[in-house]
Amino acid sequence: MGGPAAVEPQNPAGGWENDGELTLSAHSLHAEDGDFVQAGALYREVYDDGAKARLLDTITGAVGGVKSTDIKERAIQYWTNVDAELGAKLRANLGAGEGESAAEAANKL
Repeated sequence: MGGPAAVEPQNPAGGWENDGELTLSAHSLHAEDGDFVQAGALYREVYDDGAKARLLDTITGAVGGVKSTDIKERAIQYWTNVDAELGAKLRANLGAGEGESAAEAANKL
């Protein structure tokens, strides 16, 4: 009875064409390569003031609930790598670098 059957390829030679020379070589980096270049350009060159404020509010809300000061510091450093001004504003919003309040200290017990 019937069942799956092999389909003959339309191009019996298979493969693909290439009209150039293929080489295997290391990729060389250029000045625009980096982990934070595109994100920084988006923040500085594309976002208007309103979009920047909304992004900062979103990040502040997400990181603000974190209890670990170490994780908060890493988040601040991450966003500072994207843009120094964004990192400074995030630090100010989170009150990072300031001593913790008595209520925060009590919550750790």
